[in-house]
Amino acid sequence: MDQIVNILMVDDRPENLVALEAVLSSPPYRLIKASSGEEALKWVLKLEFAVILLDVQMPGIDGFETARLIRAREKSKDVPILFITALSQTLDHVMHGYSVGAIDYIFKPFHPAVLKSKVAGFVDIYLNQKQLREQKELLKSRTEELEIAYSHLRRSEALARAIADSSLDTIVTLSETGKVHTINPAALQMFGYSEADLADLYISNLLPVLTLQSLFEFKEGVTVESEGLRKDRSLFPVEVQICGATVQNESVLVCSIRDITERKNQYQMLKRLVEERTQELTLSNQTLQKMVNLVQESERRYRELVEESPESIFVRLVDAEHFTFVNETGLKLLGAKSKEDVIPRSIFDIIHADYHHQVYYLNGEIKKGKKPGVLEEQWVRLDGEIIDVEIKAIPFLYLDEPSLHIVVRDITELKRSREIIQHSDKLTVVGELAAGIAHEIRNPLTSLRGFVQLLGLGHDFGKEYSHIMLSEIDRINSIVSELLLLAKPRNLDFAHRNLREMLDDVITLLNAQANLHGVQIVTSYIEQSNSIIFCEENKIKQVFINILKNAIEAMTDGGQVTIEVVPTHQEVCISFVDEGCGIPEELLPKIGQPFYTTKEKGTGLGMMISHSIIQSHQGTLNIHSQLGKGTVVEITLPATTEA
Repeated sequence: MDQIVNILMVDDRPENLVALEAVLSSPPYRLIKASSGEEALKWVLKLEFAVILLDVQMPGIDGFETARLIRAREKSKDVPILFITALSQTLDHVMHGYSVGAIDYIFKPFHPAVLKSKVAGFVDIYLNQKQLREQKELLKSRTEELEIAYSHLRRSEALARAIADSSLDTIVTLSETGKVHTINPAALQMFGYSEADLADLYISNLLPVLTLQSLFEFKEGVTVESEGLRKDRSLFPVEVQICGATVQNESVLVCSIRDITERKNQYQMLKRLVEERTQELTLSNQTLQKMVNLVQESERRYRELVEESPESIFVRLVDAEHFTFVNETGLKLLGAKSKEDVIPRSIFDIIHADYHHQVYYLNGEIKKGKKPGVLEEQWVRLDGEIIDVEIKAIPFLYLDEPSLHIVVRDITELKRSREIIQHSDKLTVVGELAAGIAHEIRNPLTSLRGFVQLLGLGHDFGKEYSHIMLSEIDRINSIVSELLLLAKPRNLDFAHRNLREMLDDVITLLNAQANLHGVQIVTSYIEQSNSIIFCEENKIKQVFINILKNAIEAMTDGGQVTIEVVPTHQEVCISFVDEGCGIPEELLPKIGQPFYTTKEKGTGLGMMISHSIIQSHQGTLNIHSQLGKGTVVEITLPATTEA
């Protein structure tokens, strides 16, 4: 006995389990002890047992019920159960035990040799049954393998027969003497024979070149060209391949024959076509050379045209940090005497540091296959002077390399004119806001004046009155500070700014005018939204003021302006929604044009400047309106982080 078998001993008395263990202890046995029927059932679920020794009288689930539950389980229903009891030995008691699944009874006190012998017998039976099961499974596995192999063999035979019968090539099997054994339908059709002709047919009848001697000298698996002979004695070109095989200890030859008449004809035709095509290519090459000469001439003329262009033109390879070409106008723009003063320089030395980020933006748009629009930048001349420029980058091939054709226009004077107009527009806004701001400031001044008069009369205030006075003073200071931002000229200062804080500052400034018109300004911000933008704070605030002022003036009967901030992964969208009179659809495209306005005393410069500011921040400004229902102004700006 080489295998270890499990034996379960179940008794609620520990001394009985010890006695059973002493009797049955043996190296091939693994003795498992259980002190109750419940514990025995748990062991039966875990392990497979050769025999179970079960006490009848136990608290909880007794031996009879335990045996019944073991027999009810499919996996353990055949395990031999030996009841061990010291109680009743009546026939009814014993029969009840057999009825619930007992194989045998042992009455206490028992003879150790008898118990040991019975257990050994059941273990032998268990091992024999286990071996039979394993042999049965092995036999079943071998049978399945044989059936699969036989099925594959039959399939292979059927497939080979089907391939041979349906093949367009001729397949002939021969004996060592060259006599034809089998021939497929394609071969019969190719050579013009019938099934009745097979009796006296040899391979030399089909292929005159194959005598008995040359048949064995034929290299196996090698394809050679030869001639086939039809029954009507006509010859035709063929390819022949011969392979050897052994079938039931008999050597056979398999000969594959393919008619290559069509291929030969095609080869001759192809040869003629190649000759004709060679002549055509010779002529085409001459034409191509003429075209190359024309392209070179066109390139020469293009360079001359670019050199003499009144616009500044620069060329650089994509992602390169220096220009590869600059025309004379571009040299004058930068104050350079020669191209050697410009081309070796890094473009980051020429483009102002505040606009380096636009270089990366431009490269990114080009890589995405987009054509960027007109951009505004500041460039640094060789003499250190900073100029404002407008650039248009056009992707093209230069010297067979992906490049950018950059047209640059000096807009320094234009920018100054815009700033003058913008400053004038600011003063106009300040003047229109004056009445509302005066009203907003007079309210806290009235309270402050009253408290000061009371102080003059000797009244003493508590902390709450001091807090009110400080709060009113802070409010006046906040309004005046925001008002000064409009009138005070500032240099461009791009920095990371909190969009929501800027909106709150603008709302503080315009609340007075909104109250005078009976308008309420409401905000809707998404919590924890990404509202950091890279901007010039004063310029963006001016855009917000222009839009809010237009919304307030459009609601002559009062109403509500809603400001919504909706962030995305890379952008943030600010929407201004009013309940005003709206704008006719046919007039919407004209909004933003210089001196075009829908207001009686307007100039139209406010929205023109707003468009320009948003474009310089790489953003978009769109207006949607419906007559009689209101207007929505949407601004989209690139979102960023303070890092």
